[in-house]
Amino acid sequence: MKTKLITFVYLAVFGLGLSCAQGQTENHKFQFGEAEHLLDGYSLNFQYQDGKAIHMEFEKGKAKYEWIVGPGKGRGNADIPYRSLKMGENLYLVNWHETDKKDYLTIVFDFDKMIVHSSIIVGYENKPERTLKTVFQTGVIDHLKKK
Repeated sequence: MKTKLITFVYLAVFGLGLSCAQGQTENHKFQFGEAEHLLDGYSLNFQYQDGKAIHMEFEKGKAKYEWIVGPGKGRGNADIPYRSLKMGENLYLVNWHETDKKDYLTIVFDFDKMIVHSSIIVGYENKPERTLKTVFQTGVIDHLKKK
């Protein structure tokens, strides 16, 4: 499952780059280097397989989240600039960089299957109080809303 997801994301990103390199950029509605905010207006909750749950909202090119279940309950972050790419019908690739926390996130939202896959580098600065770790998890989406 993980291998299929990684292969799919790689092929989607590589395929887009290849077609642009061949001078076919007129077929795409985006410009490289410009952030797209395709999830603006969405809010959702999702729960990971280990029981932790999070609430997320996207508005005006910014993401915000709060942990609603688990050891981090009540913690979160806001006003995080995000980028997104539509990979298919109701399928989005999103990433952001939390420079204040030294975290980097890449998330795939599949609104048809109501699942999320996340790959996160937590604490890449690797300080003793917040050691480096990587996270690769799948979760189930509920309470999906679009304004």
